[in-house]
Amino acid sequence: MTVLRSMIFVPGYKEKFLNSAINSKADALILDIEDSVPFGFKDEARKNIKNFLTQKAFPRDVFVRVNSFDSGLLTRDLEAAINVNTTGFMFPKVNNERDIYYFDKMLAQIEMDRNLEIGKFKMCPLIETGAAILNALEIATASDRITAMAFGGEDYLTDLDGLHKEHGTSLLVPRSLIVIAARTAGIEVLDTPYLNVKDIEGLRKELSLAKELGFSGALLLHPGQVEPANEIFSPSQTEIENAQRLIDAIEKSKKTGSAVTLIDGQLVGPPMLKRAEKIMAKYNKLKNL
Repeated sequence: MTVLRSMIFVPGYKEKFLNSAINSKADALILDIEDSVPFGFKDEARKNIKNFLTQKAFPRDVFVRVNSFDSGLLTRDLEAAINVNTTGFMFPKVNNERDIYYFDKMLAQIEMDRNLEIGKFKMCPLIETGAAILNALEIATASDRITAMAFGGEDYLTDLDGLHKEHGTSLLVPRSLIVIAARTAGIEVLDTPYLNVKDIEGLRKELSLAKELGFSGALLLHPGQVEPANEIFSPSQTEIENAQRLIDAIEKSKKTGSAVTLIDGQLVGPPMLKRAEKIMAKYNKLKNL
């Protein structure tokens, strides 16, 4: 069971940011060669990322966001980022399952050429176009390498000529569709970044909504966003206690021949039991991190 509550972008051309990221409490780093890196600094980003990966400095997952296939930069990005210490890749501008097939074959060839285990490198497609939203389930199930899928809300709204207002209505449908696709595929799903990095109260509100919708975590832009994300996407003490109480009550009820029971006057049964078991599984996983 993968746990990805927080994935933070680190611009690859800023060496001091890479050095600081070593101590991050995020579940995963996303070393970036794409949007956060100006064109003239791409080579410097590749060099810095290659050195970072060689050092194996970060104890958890490390993904690299490469440039899109259409950019003409993808091959050079992969050459710099292929390393035994690389967990996987975030591919931007994915539109359909054919894109995933292409990336899968490309990674398989690289693994064979370098005598690495086939399937070593994982994928986290970035869903940021209208086409990708409509093809989200096909994308999520196109390769066994895919361990998570992430939403790029601002690019999505640009593609649709939409607006991101404070009420967030324009993002509710795509967010829900991505969560449905990812959960159907059995993978983690990360919400779009919250852009106002100084507004922690606003961040917590957005993260709480994302959790309510079914997201397992969020993409982050600033170190100050990591702690709130890890907290909100972890089971709270109340959730843990209620989950264990429900499990115990159902188990007791089963001994009398019933799969349902009453807790505080509310009928609970198999669907609530599954939810409680998921909460406890995540809790136990996080205890071992």
